[in-house]
Amino acid sequence: MRMASETMVFLFACLAGVFLGVVYDIFRFCRLIHRDVKTLVFLEDLLFALVASIVTFYFQIHYCSGWLRGFVLLGELLGFLAYHFTLGEITIRLFRLIVRIVSTILRWIWKWIVLLPLHFIVFVLNKIFAPILRIIQKCLKRPRNKKFSLPQAVQMLYNKHNKPVRYGKDGDL
Repeated sequence: MRMASETMVFLFACLAGVFLGVVYDIFRFCRLIHRDVKTLVFLEDLLFALVASIVTFYFQIHYCSGWLRGFVLLGELLGFLAYHFTLGEITIRLFRLIVRIVSTILRWIWKWIVLLPLHFIVFVLNKIFAPILRIIQKCLKRPRNKKFSLPQAVQMLYNKHNKPVRYGKDGDL
């Protein structure tokens, strides 16, 4: 019993849809890593559309002799949806678990291997230089004695000499 050639092309189109589902899951994995970057999501969608159109175009040229066949597009769509809602769900859960484990490990490394030695170095430097800085601060500090405040100015400084300016004999300077 032989399958008709259209049936084989339809099954290959379903496989092409599964391939596109795998490519889409790779982009979903990248989105899990970079969650907050909106432009990256746009670029990934654009790149996926480009890959999907190239795969579809190649498939139409190779298997359908350049003729546009609706059942090929339907087969790609069905293969993509079948993968996406079955194995795609399993892979995305696995990807989420991997991202969670890796981020936990990286946080642990950051906290215990990077920050802890820095905290220790700052603590030691603080113990060494804090007394020295307190002594310097006491030396530079002005005494605050409220008994000896600044005297209040009774007269204006620029008006200190109230005598009229006298010129030389005959009014010359």
